[in-house]
Amino acid sequence: MKMVSDKATQRQFTRTLISTFVALHLSSAFAQDSENSSAGVNKDEALTTAEQIEVIEVKAQFSRNLTSALNVKRSASTIVDGISADDIGTLPALDLGEALQAVPGVQLNREGERRESSINLRSLPSGFVLNTANGQTFSNPTRSEKAFGAPTPFGAFDPAIFNGVDVIKTQTAAMQEGGIAGTVNMILPKALSKKDGALAVSVAGRNEELADTIDAEFVVSGSKHLIANKLAISGTLATSEQTFRRDTIKINRYDNIPTNSNFVGANGENYAQWKAASGIPDNAVTKMPGELRQGSELNSGIRTSFSGSLEFKPTDELKFGAQVVYTERDMDENGQQEIDIRPRNSGVKITPTSAPFDTGSVDASGRPIYSVSDISFSNLSYGYTSRVFDLYEQTQAAILDSEWVGDVWDLDAAVTVSKSKNQLNEILYAPRFEPMTGSGNNGITGKLHTGLGNIKDFLVELNNFDNLNLNQNWRVLDTVSSAGVTSLVDNNRVQALITGSYEVIERDANAVEFNAKRAIELGIFRNVQFGYRYSQETQDSDRFRSSPTGLELTGILTNEIRMDPAYASQSAFFGGDAPGIAGAGQGWYALDVRSLNAMLTQTIGNVNPDPVTGEIAARVPYSNLVARGGQQSAGLVYDVTLDTSALYLMSDFGFDVKGMNVEGNIGARYVKSSQDAIAPFYPFGAVDINNPPAKTVSNDYDYLLPSTNLAIDVTEDFKVRFAYNESISRPNIRAATPSTRIDAARPGEVNVTLPGADVDPFSAKSYDISLEWYNREGSAITLALFRKDVSDFFTSVASCDEAILESYGIDLGNITTGSGTCVTDGNDAYNNVDPDYILDGDNVNVSQVRNTDAKIKVQGYELSIQQNLNFLPYPWNGFGGIINYSNTSQDSPLEARIPGISEDTFNVIGYYEQGPFGIRLAYNYRSEYELESVGTFNGEGNKNVKAAGRLDLSAYYKVTDNLTISLKGYNLTNTLYEEYQDTEYQPRATHYDGRTFVLQAGYKF
Repeated sequence: MKMVSDKATQRQFTRTLISTFVALHLSSAFAQDSENSSAGVNKDEALTTAEQIEVIEVKAQFSRNLTSALNVKRSASTIVDGISADDIGTLPALDLGEALQAVPGVQLNREGERRESSINLRSLPSGFVLNTANGQTFSNPTRSEKAFGAPTPFGAFDPAIFNGVDVIKTQTAAMQEGGIAGTVNMILPKALSKKDGALAVSVAGRNEELADTIDAEFVVSGSKHLIANKLAISGTLATSEQTFRRDTIKINRYDNIPTNSNFVGANGENYAQWKAASGIPDNAVTKMPGELRQGSELNSGIRTSFSGSLEFKPTDELKFGAQVVYTERDMDENGQQEIDIRPRNSGVKITPTSAPFDTGSVDASGRPIYSVSDISFSNLSYGYTSRVFDLYEQTQAAILDSEWVGDVWDLDAAVTVSKSKNQLNEILYAPRFEPMTGSGNNGITGKLHTGLGNIKDFLVELNNFDNLNLNQNWRVLDTVSSAGVTSLVDNNRVQALITGSYEVIERDANAVEFNAKRAIELGIFRNVQFGYRYSQETQDSDRFRSSPTGLELTGILTNEIRMDPAYASQSAFFGGDAPGIAGAGQGWYALDVRSLNAMLTQTIGNVNPDPVTGEIAARVPYSNLVARGGQQSAGLVYDVTLDTSALYLMSDFGFDVKGMNVEGNIGARYVKSSQDAIAPFYPFGAVDINNPPAKTVSNDYDYLLPSTNLAIDVTEDFKVRFAYNESISRPNIRAATPSTRIDAARPGEVNVTLPGADVDPFSAKSYDISLEWYNREGSAITLALFRKDVSDFFTSVASCDEAILESYGIDLGNITTGSGTCVTDGNDAYNNVDPDYILDGDNVNVSQVRNTDAKIKVQGYELSIQQNLNFLPYPWNGFGGIINYSNTSQDSPLEARIPGISEDTFNVIGYYEQGPFGIRLAYNYRSEYELESVGTFNGEGNKNVKAAGRLDLSAYYKVTDNLTISLKGYNLTNTLYEEYQDTEYQPRATHYDGRTFVLQAGYKF
């Protein structure tokens, strides 16, 4: 309760601060400047049209910001797109990830948990994108287990603290390795470049329609030159309440319709008769919606971000600086409630009530798959799930730099110190009513209609669901290694799944580097550059799963603690666009998890050591439940250290050819890395998992990465760029874990998982061409073409090579192969501990994550048309806009196919500015893409995400030169996020987020 109280105090302080500012400054600003404002209008009326246009151009925000970003692109030595410093604040973006979707080639991912806002870039996933601040990598607050790298959760960063963002799509030798797709460089402001005495404050209220809340936002930034042009300090602080909700209807899986007596035809026919009458081919299989999860998730917390700078320039040649960035997203009041019905479970009686249709796909045996969208049922598996989450993300980094600029030599150095943390706490309680066996029936009947992909036609009806009576004498499985299920003694099929998890990963990333540039005149070469960088990155990962061991549920888990579904008092589910849902009093109930868990954990007494593992029970942080046995199955308990040294040599060159200016750079970067990964080792069954032995897996690798960038000024306004570079992206250690596991719990079978932490990085060769026509100030038409050949993918590989096992210190005895199986003679190293653990004749199955020979080619193009129409006569001169279109494709074998990438992406941005007023509309679109299912929560089998677009708005009105009022609207089209399997008539998930509006007032002192 103290934590909740502290958060409430913090939020009240935020609101008080905002209201005080509004009362003392904004209202007085309106009154104080009203006379000046009126005078400005009268003066404008006396101006000629040409003079008006000149004034408008000075005041216009959108066109000025877009022109600034375009100028960066034009003058860069690489292929770059980006967002200017001022445009970050004017974009309709809830976080940095949403801001980046305005950049050509960027795709925003919306399936991540709690507005993660990771991005894809140039047909490659977010883990292939390197993230830096002022060119320096820093610790990433991710917890992702994605195989293609650890994506940066840009949702944790408020974009207001950055001085712009550059998306760098080609590399130089001087840039840090790690971004095959490209580098997102977040620009931290430097104090001496800021105006002396500048102070700006903005306050806002954000309305999330679905969550039915008003959240406060506050941003303050300022700078001060303590010694004119020599010593300065600056900083930006942004804090905001975060409350958002997502409603979801999921068909978690499609299962074979029962072919036995559990099939009940509408006219009494059996499955074979119904199949023949429906015209389904003899060799076809028929699917049905096998599991429905209808739920609502509400997230609440606070995000605070800060950037600061201190700069000292004692002489014209020498400068010292320090930049810091800090962000914290503390989502400590998250809850999710859902109804869970499972027609797929054994014993459920199924009647199809719609005609079957051909899905157009086949199963693993080549049989065509048909499906029905409507079923009725009886003896149903029914339940509801209540979860609470506590998600915490934090990153802090400091960059200390120095620079000396001479007539011939330029020297600079930097030290980066950073750390991050991502922590997830979860508790889950799920009462369930299972089907009766044999001829019995639990009485629950109803029907389900998926809507064939139209959520307005979705329908679920339940009858007699109140048979799930929680007023029972509960029996709890009493071993720590239980699966986390409690059940009733009298076997009337009422159960309660009680589980949860505690997971925390802490990262440190520290580095020191030195760079030198010597001016030369050697043919076409203008200088020689070289440098050295040493970095050390560490990861410390911990994970616990919860079990109900020791709980006394009787008298506590009762009907009285059951409620109507959470959020019923807020906006209607799906905004009222899904009328066929189960609602309050119609089968959807919820539990007060925090209160229930607090009472139940008080009942846990002394828990004896587990009779199988010998483990002494431990409590899980946050939930206070007992840690589940068999923690070795998690694979996410490890410590990793990665040391990297890098040297580079590079030169800028330039020359003229037939009046065309040619400039570029060429160089190479040498990288050598050494990684040590330590993880618990569970060599046999009887081991205390709280004190297991540890094994270290080491890996060394080195790469020589050449690169070149070439820019040709064909004319004054037309530029052609060419680039070639080789790069790497390191694998996600959470996907290729260092854990070693041996499991012989199943008789006659020994399963071994070897560590994967010694896989090598992904590597790539990239080829780029960019055609850029700057047809007018603030306008351009550009076309970029790219191709990347990516190698060194990794996947799980089966083996039973004794030499490989021995290299990891594992002795399973003599292993022989025959008839496609591997068999041990039982003379293993663990007989002295447990002679019956591994026996003669046991089959041995060994798997390990390894690099493969698989290669993919990704290629595509990006077309961008940015036009400022200020050459038109008044009032049409206020129009302008951008059209960005990206097309990508993959040429890859099935085992190396990268999911989650859309082939087509475009955004259309149109704006109109005149005088003190401006409005901008942005429409962002992604074509459909494939998505992997990970974990039972997301369902079984891969799926596709439907193509979708979203319309956002931003508008401003300058009340005075100092005071600006702005309005932003997100998802004005109320666009749904929709997933399907094989065909759009088989929906898998539909998410509804609703619209969001922000009203903001900003004042510059």
